[in-house]
Amino acid sequence: MQTSQRLDRMFTAIREYAQAYQSYKACGVDRTLNSNDREWSGEGAWAVNHYFDVGEDALRLIVATLISTGRSFPKRILDFPSGSGRVTRYLRAFFPEAEIWASDIHQTHLTFCCDQFGVKTKASLEDFTKITFEAEFDLVFCGSLLTHLTQRDAEAALAMISRSLSPTGIAIVTFHGRHSSHVQRHKWKYVEDELFHIAEDRVGTSGFGFVGYQGDVRDQLSAQAAYGVSLIKPRWPIVQLEADSSIRILGYSERAWDDHQDVVIFGHPGVDE
Repeated sequence: MQTSQRLDRMFTAIREYAQAYQSYKACGVDRTLNSNDREWSGEGAWAVNHYFDVGEDALRLIVATLISTGRSFPKRILDFPSGSGRVTRYLRAFFPEAEIWASDIHQTHLTFCCDQFGVKTKASLEDFTKITFEAEFDLVFCGSLLTHLTQRDAEAALAMISRSLSPTGIAIVTFHGRHSSHVQRHKWKYVEDELFHIAEDRVGTSGFGFVGYQGDVRDQLSAQAAYGVSLIKPRWPIVQLEADSSIRILGYSERAWDDHQDVVIFGHPGVDE
């Protein structure tokens, strides 16, 4: 494809997405909340407002990625993990014609997303190597999952996402990157400092550091056996992805989601196709 054709295609996509944005603004977003969702409850109005802000910022990131990579409107989308629709609700509002799937390890989240947003659902599993979908996806958004996994589970999750993509599908996956040490010291605490230092020491040598949540906090947050805080250097996901020639690495950006989490973008066709 000639440069002028690529440029024309880009600006055509911008106009199409701009029109979709006007429809999105006119129709609005379903702001119904699941009363059992821990992602927003318990901290008052600030937590609720932040919940919605983060969800809409995911939509900003998704649309920017689709435009920059020259992708048309996705026909089938996966939000993984979905929770109770922090991002799913924005996907439904912006892509009303798309087939949207929500996947999560907690059935209560899936029931809410299905009933409230009319999406298809798929129960996730602890073992990502055993997860299969009955469809391939043009877009996968994986927000704040690898931020909590061990290295082995993170590798398996990336592989699962890759094999779930359509021939032209793309994935957007978020991480705790280099900025996380600054957050821990100056903004808020992911975990107690003595635990955070364990993950920090490990990330400095391997590019990936993990420490598990302790006690009641671990029990309240996930059914995943190994669940905590992971820290990931930019080189780590790139090394994982470059080993797979069936996908193409499309971008990496620090603090790209909610001015907090790093984002890696990859997809099909492969690097040599």
